[in-house]
Amino acid sequence: MSSVNDNFRSRFEIRRELGKGGMGEVYLAHDTFNQRDVAIKLARLQLLEDPEVGARAKKMWLNETRLAGKLRHPCIVELYEAGVAEDFGYLVMEFVDGGTLRNHTRPGALLPVEAVLEIIYKVCNALEYANTLGLLHRDIKPANIMLAAGNMVKVTDFGTAYFTQSDETQVFDVGTLPYMPPEHFKKRPPTVQSDIYAVGVMAYQLLAGALPFNATNFQDMIRQKLDEDFVPLETRRRDLANEVRFAVHRAIHNDPEIRYSSWQAFCDALALALPQVDRSREVAFETARFEVLRKLPFFAGFADAQLWETIHISRWRDVPEATAIFEQGGTGDRIYVIAKGDVVVLRDGVTLNRLGPGECFGEIAYLDAERPRRSATVRTRTPLVLIEIEVAALEQSSEALQAAFTRAFMQVMVKRLRHADKRVLDVLGGQG
Repeated sequence: MSSVNDNFRSRFEIRRELGKGGMGEVYLAHDTFNQRDVAIKLARLQLLEDPEVGARAKKMWLNETRLAGKLRHPCIVELYEAGVAEDFGYLVMEFVDGGTLRNHTRPGALLPVEAVLEIIYKVCNALEYANTLGLLHRDIKPANIMLAAGNMVKVTDFGTAYFTQSDETQVFDVGTLPYMPPEHFKKRPPTVQSDIYAVGVMAYQLLAGALPFNATNFQDMIRQKLDEDFVPLETRRRDLANEVRFAVHRAIHNDPEIRYSSWQAFCDALALALPQVDRSREVAFETARFEVLRKLPFFAGFADAQLWETIHISRWRDVPEATAIFEQGGTGDRIYVIAKGDVVVLRDGVTLNRLGPGECFGEIAYLDAERPRRSATVRTRTPLVLIEIEVAALEQSSEALQAAFTRAFMQVMVKRLRHADKRVLDVLGGQG
């Protein structure tokens, strides 16, 4: 670290080394300017000029630096900035205080099936987002997926990314052998099916504690990928539901045309594979919650990243029939969106409205800083799956999420005003 200049040192307080790689080291540091802990990757610039590996190393380093500030998804490690300090290039990244999935790829350390499905679903969603930006990761493997607090999953290391819309010459022979698709060895260009294959192999490994091959060396593994079938998942683990096996087997099919054609198709299969439990699936699993939010009209204008953030600040609960959510005249600091079921809105015992899936109520608690008393009673007509968000949590959320909620609330209020105007006109028309 002695070669890093004084300006760099004055801003970043290096705490400890997190790891080493072929290009340099990664450190935990405190960014005194932005007052946050970060991970800093340092690359030795002389390595980029090496006659044997320099061109490849430079491409991989530039891949990462060009993505700084561009990848913004809750399931992708954020790259804040890149720069040069004397003979080091540096990349400042989000610090994730957790281990990687590599810790859960052997028998005796496997995660519960539902946890694996949730993780794979989130990885798929993150890579779908990256794909919309024209990126293929090309090195998905357990060591590149981090687990953070609060069931968060973080995809990292886009150094091998393939830019589908770039005219530049790109490094082709990258990746990690067990996760490379068969077509890679036929010199075919990477596609979304390449990353789907890698995620499928990772899913297999997380469920079975082994790779889907019997090969004992690299040459045998390549031959098996090209000419033989993988070991069926049920051979290594017999307690898995058919839906789980189907989802994984299709993802790692040798023929890319038979694999899932999109991340959404893979996500749909994973959602079906989640086990049934006593609680509503919408309440039990983040994967199911995400699927629900995507389909509710209230969230139509929300980006995927904002949907994940909504899940993380909200409480989802089952509510029995004939239960008061809140009473007229009471105070409240929560807003609500109905995921399933319907409610009746009452004032002085008179029914004003009925609300169903995708409709919200209680939003005035967020829009009016004085927190006025509830003007009506809201009571369930059927069993309900209710999304509950504390006003304080929404006020501390990202500006993008607050803006999305405000837009949605405004649309709801406009709709209600139109409905009220129509009722008034109907009454006046009846009097005439």
